[in-house]
Amino acid sequence: MDRNPKPEIEYAAYNEFLSLWGQGRFDQQRFGQAFYNYFRLQKLGDQSYLSGLYEADGKKAQAVILRLFEIK
Repeated sequence: MDRNPKPEIEYAAYNEFLSLWGQGRFDQQRFGQAFYNYFRLQKLGDQSYLSGLYEADGKKAQAVILRLFEIK
């Protein structure tokens, strides 16, 4: 049983992000960086669990996102 449940991101919001990513709307950003900025994760008080997300790109970033967040 998880003591600290994963933060949730709405499936529709994640799909909107993916759509914008596919359109090239995050010019010059890595995937993890774009996700971090799009969902304004800088506003979260505890940044420690986000370690590695901002720097990650491609499939690595997607794996980090799925490990850290519950997409519902």
